[in-house]
Amino acid sequence: MQLWALLLILGLVSAQASIAKKAVVHLNPPWITIFKGEKVTLTCHGFNSSKLGTTWWYENQQLQDSWSTNSIETNQAGEYRCQTQDSALSDPVNLVVSSDSLILQTPYSVFEGDTLTLRCRGKHKKIKDVAYYKDEKKLYYFLENSDLSISIPQVGLSYSGNYHCTGDLIYILVPWGKMSRKVQLQVQELFPSPELKITTSQPTEGTPVTLSCDTQLPPQRSDTKLHFSFFRDDGVIVSGWKESQELQIPVVWREDSGSYWCEAKAVTQNIQKQSNHVKISVKRIPISGILMETQPSGGQVTEGEKLVLICSVAQGTGNITFSWHREGIKASLGEKTRCSLKEKFVLSAVNETDAGKYYCTANNGISTTSSLRVNVTVEIPVSQPLFNISALGAQAAVGDVVAFHCQALRGSFPIQYQLYHEKEILENKMASSGVAVSFNLTMTTRHSGKYFCRANNSFSCQFSEILTLSISVPIRSQKNMATVGITVSLISIFIFIIVAPVFYFKLRRKSGRSSVPSPYRASPISNLQEPVYSNSSAQMESIYVNPVVGDVVYSEISSKEHGKEANNAKNPPEDKDSSAVYAQVKK
Repeated sequence: MQLWALLLILGLVSAQASIAKKAVVHLNPPWITIFKGEKVTLTCHGFNSSKLGTTWWYENQQLQDSWSTNSIETNQAGEYRCQTQDSALSDPVNLVVSSDSLILQTPYSVFEGDTLTLRCRGKHKKIKDVAYYKDEKKLYYFLENSDLSISIPQVGLSYSGNYHCTGDLIYILVPWGKMSRKVQLQVQELFPSPELKITTSQPTEGTPVTLSCDTQLPPQRSDTKLHFSFFRDDGVIVSGWKESQELQIPVVWREDSGSYWCEAKAVTQNIQKQSNHVKISVKRIPISGILMETQPSGGQVTEGEKLVLICSVAQGTGNITFSWHREGIKASLGEKTRCSLKEKFVLSAVNETDAGKYYCTANNGISTTSSLRVNVTVEIPVSQPLFNISALGAQAAVGDVVAFHCQALRGSFPIQYQLYHEKEILENKMASSGVAVSFNLTMTTRHSGKYFCRANNSFSCQFSEILTLSISVPIRSQKNMATVGITVSLISIFIFIIVAPVFYFKLRRKSGRSSVPSPYRASPISNLQEPVYSNSSAQMESIYVNPVVGDVVYSEISSKEHGKEANNAKNPPEDKDSSAVYAQVKK
């Protein structure tokens, strides 16, 4: 075959090597050195027995008759390779065919952890006094006449070197000392020291990191079982021995920073290797975007209600310590340390003293920041107002100015006060301080009755107790009215006495009858009663007249109303019976 064709094929094979594993050549018997005239069987092993077809190469030339057979028998010295449909080109096997009288036979491949078998052979002759050497140093010596071999268990890389053997060949009972050719023996690594790889050496807190303990078994030992373990700093075991060569840390924190390495070991052989050290520095994101909110929103809460202070940050990693503060108080109200971007603090029942400016702070070990102040106002419902009247004994006279005082001792300002007479609102006033509100009214007879006040600050309203006020009317006013009534009555009677006879004579004259005038008879006035004054709505009745006390005479007049009472919440009906006290000063 042309050299360029071979190079092309080798190039294609090497391109596939990253995908397919190498084929493996096994020898039977296992020795790479044989005597001339002996044969050895070479077998090619791929990785999928279901795919048939094997190509053999001898001294870089394809053997034409080797297609589809995975074993060949040969007695020719040289370099052999093979390839299957599911594998890459194998490593070369150099077969040595010797004509010497004494040879040292060694296996084709030796890996650390294997048992090394060496065999010293004489051609058609028995040998005795066999000795084995490594780098000119005697290892073993046998005095027996034998074709003995030696086995060295669990060899390591240090067993690589030049080996040969010596022995006495027996020719017609005469020993002839012989020495074999030196054989370069290379003990191969079962697997190279692993390399620790990480997805990133400077991960951010809260992100995942994957560690990989990379090593590879040779094709000849691909069935060897390996286990892996991961360590940090002073031998802290991050992960115990497992088959997986990867370790996934779902979330890393600043405390996870340190030096990491891994180890790989063969399960059946006493071979364990350590990787390089890799430093991982976990970065912590400083806190930013801190905000404090309240529930209820706006920082307005009614006394007795629950107040929730919510502190949150937009960014920041690690365990964050949240603390809540109020201006004017050195100690914090409370603090919580969590791996969270938001926490809350609850005041279960606020009172008036809890009003003020609040803020929160957040600290993750590398930065501390504070929120803006939030003003919290505690709205206090009004208490039942105190209500009193300036009139002594809840009695006043018509024309007096009476002051009605209304005051709620507790409650957020402004407070609206309303004065009620019966159920009718008389006046409204707003108060922005705790001073009592006064309503000043000039009394008339209509002001007699029940009074109360109402306090309201938009959070609650309360009514005061009810007080009754009596209005007294001076007796002089009553007597003047009676005098006018009597005068009018007398004038009316006088007019009637004069007009009645004239009218009578006119009627007689019209009737055509003459009559002798009868003596004039005036109507007797002895039967006249004192006129009674009344109106459609009430009758005035004298209830009692006080006896003389000093120079003042008192009497009480009661007014009785008739008809149905109006039922109105804003304008409540007046009492059915009301009274007034009248007084007259005697001269």
